Amino acid sequence: MPEKVLSPRLILSILAIALLGFTDIMLETALNVSFPALMKQLHVDSATVQWLTSGVILLTSMIVIMSPWLKARFSNRSQFMVAGVVSLIGIFIDATSNQFGLILFGRLLQGVGAGVGLPLMNNVVFEQVPDNRRGTMIGLASLIVSFSPALGPAFGGFLTAYYGWHMIFWVVLPIQLFALIVGWFTIQQIDPLKKARFDLIGWLLLSCFFVGGLITVDRLSGHGLFNILSLTALAVMLIGIFGYYFYARKEEEPLLSPKMFALPMFRQAVLAAVLIQVVNLTFNYAIPMGLQLVLKQSSSVAGLSLFPGAIGFAIMSIISGNLYDRFGPKLPNAIGLGFIVLGMVWIVLVPFTVWSMTIAFVITQLGGGFWFGNNMTNAISHLDRVFHSAGNSIFSAVNNYSAAVGIALAASIISIFQKGATNLSAATLNGIQWTYRFDVILIALAVYLSLKVMKDAGDGPMVIKD
Repeated sequence: MPEKVLSPRLILSILAIALLGFTDIMLETALNVSFPALMKQLHVDSATVQWLTSGVILLTSMIVIMSPWLKARFSNRSQFMVAGVVSLIGIFIDATSNQFGLILFGRLLQGVGAGVGLPLMNNVVFEQVPDNRRGTMIGLASLIVSFSPALGPAFGGFLTAYYGWHMIFWVVLPIQLFALIVGWFTIQQIDPLKKARFDLIGWLLLSCFFVGGLITVDRLSGHGLFNILSLTALAVMLIGIFGYYFYARKEEEPLLSPKMFALPMFRQAVLAAVLIQVVNLTFNYAIPMGLQLVLKQSSSVAGLSLFPGAIGFAIMSIISGNLYDRFGPKLPNAIGLGFIVLGMVWIVLVPFTVWSMTIAFVITQLGGGFWFGNNMTNAISHLDRVFHSAGNSIFSAVNNYSAAVGIALAASIISIFQKGATNLSAATLNGIQWTYRFDVILIALAVYLSLKVMKDAGDGPMVIKD
């Protein structure tokens, strides 16, 4: 039975898992700011260097979809320790390497760790935290994780400028070790384990969808869509998602049951999360890149420009979680959408300067802090409890995957304008502006879907029947 109170041990266990996510995401956002330095030192272009982030997020998504099986088969503490140790090995490899291939390998190990650790945090919350405290605990965990994009760009830029990018990895090592120690003593198991069968066919089909989709987006900048490899990647993506849908409908215990999508508000909440996360990561990529290549600012300035917004996201996560517990999902989600729309309008209309991009990012992140956690909590809470783990895995997977798509999308659009340009600064700015224009369309669709979700927010949990 789930705990009826929030014991100190439970709170510490959630914080330990959140710290594991903190280190993984901190590395991701810190490296985004360091891309220009990495491109120069490792002799790679922007479309290649972004795989240090998007490739890792892709692998994370492929591991995240295994979460329901991992939860049923292995204890929470076992999952946590494996995730932490694998990630720690990857961090050490990157801290001591100077070759792109080795650095990418180390980052992929961190992706495996993140893929196990990120859904584990929410699984523990939905398994052990009472319904009337979920919003607050999701907000508290999100507060810890959200400080990583707040600190990552600032520290990544500072460390890269003054000590070199290797120092980024050395900084997170003690944090990861501390999280492992705390997690070992506090994480406990409530739900009974069982020898669940791993759905290999389903995992391969979903992996085809993730890999094919990201490669398709990545190839648009350099090769376009109408060539053999791009069309093959697109076909793999479509075969993966439609193949999985028809396969899972007939499978007795699929990896992720498509029955969850029978609830319209769950479908809409997931798609809205995908769209807003794509836009969010285009900002994370385009703003630091533009400040350095267009305005000739240092990596530390580029990182600091994202710092206030990420802090705002972190603080709003805990405030909005409390509002969710007190008033339900509609109020915090409405506030979040309002800020997101305002920030999007600002970022499109104002000139590209350090201060304008800093303010725009603050506004959008305040909205994201209100919206992301509550949108997920609301959608999963409307599912029957048996689907909570799978619903959590879907949100974790699509958030990671859409983050990779957002980075690849921004990199592709900017690269299209940079190719063959005699004025790199002007071409980069033009690419960023077109990225923002495309973001407007995505935000408009996301707001429409989220408003539909809010309209149905009072409905009770869905009990799925065969």
